Amino acid sequence: MDVSAAGTSPFSLIAAAVRPLSSRVPQTGIQPAMRARWNRILEVLETNFWFVPLLMLLASGALAVFLLYIDQRYDPGVDTTFSWAYSGGPDGARSLLSTIAGSMITAASVTFSLASVALSIASQQYGSRVLRNFMRDKVTQILLGTFVSTFLYSVLVVRTIRGTDNSSGFVPAISVTVAIVLAVFSLILLVYFIHHVSSSIQASHIVNVIAEDLEDTIPRLYPSGAGDPFPHTPAFEAFRHRERLTLTSSRTGYLQSLDLDRLLEIASDCNLIIELSPAPGDHLVQGDPLAHLWGTREVKEETEHNILGCFLFGGERTPLQDIRYQFQQLTDVIIRALSPGINDPFTAVNGIDKVASGIAVLAKRPRVSEMREDKSGELRLVLSTPNLTDVLKETVPHIAIYAAADRFVMASLRRVLDVAEREQQDDRERLVISQLRKELDNLQAKTASLS
Repeated sequence: MDVSAAGTSPFSLIAAAVRPLSSRVPQTGIQPAMRARWNRILEVLETNFWFVPLLMLLASGALAVFLLYIDQRYDPGVDTTFSWAYSGGPDGARSLLSTIAGSMITAASVTFSLASVALSIASQQYGSRVLRNFMRDKVTQILLGTFVSTFLYSVLVVRTIRGTDNSSGFVPAISVTVAIVLAVFSLILLVYFIHHVSSSIQASHIVNVIAEDLEDTIPRLYPSGAGDPFPHTPAFEAFRHRERLTLTSSRTGYLQSLDLDRLLEIASDCNLIIELSPAPGDHLVQGDPLAHLWGTREVKEETEHNILGCFLFGGERTPLQDIRYQFQQLTDVIIRALSPGINDPFTAVNGIDKVASGIAVLAKRPRVSEMREDKSGELRLVLSTPNLTDVLKETVPHIAIYAAADRFVMASLRRVLDVAEREQQDDRERLVISQLRKELDNLQAKTASLS
């Protein structure tokens, strides 16, 4: 049955106020088909250059209107409360604001050029996937926002100045003073940004940013917060002999996120078991199965629509619910560092150390049970969730292909398996780790025999 599926800086306090957009998602009062999309929208807004500057632009306009209102009601020349305000004439104020406005546009152009150079260098040396980390850099977004906001503020204020130095007129003294403060703040930001760009394109910084995101994401996804683990595996096996309905995708793309809470709710209301075929990060083509609904051969159109609304597709992978994506980012950096064009084994070892740190965090987390039950103890969801062994099999052998000729790098790669082995929890994990060790030994021996 084919159905369509829904696709530490001085400014850390400012950045922290903007950053948590994707973590403050309201879970009540949102239609089921909108929850995953809402999460995705917030994640997109967080990883672009225009959203924060736009907010700051609107704020600067509101500030200009408010301060101009204050200027019209109070005369700084008479009211000693505002004795600190600008005391020059109309011509001087007009010239000052025009200079500030022009310099802000120039500074914004310089900032954009520096950001473009950083993006170009990062994509060439470390891969296009790391560009997401640059795009969501709050320092760059705040700096651009400060420049365009100061420009707009100056333009709005300068238009209210009337008269000349030789005649009576109106000078918004408080507003002009604030424009000077904004210009000084913009200059400080520009100096800091030059330092920030030079450090942000360093390999160690890029690897650290990816690793920090990874260590923040793992506790959020493991263990799963949807329902409770269902302990009786045979109970689900009995359902495999019952009737089922399979929902398939009518589009091609990457599965970016799933609304598991809503799927659990639907399964409980309709007395179904929903078995999910893909996991976030998987690529699906038209006709691939999305979910098997055990216990029925048909459902209401509304129920079908609600289930499909829990699947959000896109043209690229995102780290919203895809833990493998961030491990893949680290893998890309490591492999590029080992390429003949770059030949930087120390960056590769640094990246492998961060992979080991991520594996340690993941291995210490409770294992995710693929079967989830509702509040009444009934099996409702069967998930397809990447586990420790999946991450190891997608990471270690891939790096080993390019690192086999370097014993120093291979020793670091074996350390990843040592970390996983210390935290392994069952025979299956122990077996996979042992197989990976043999694979590394065989690959290194084969490479040595050819050299």
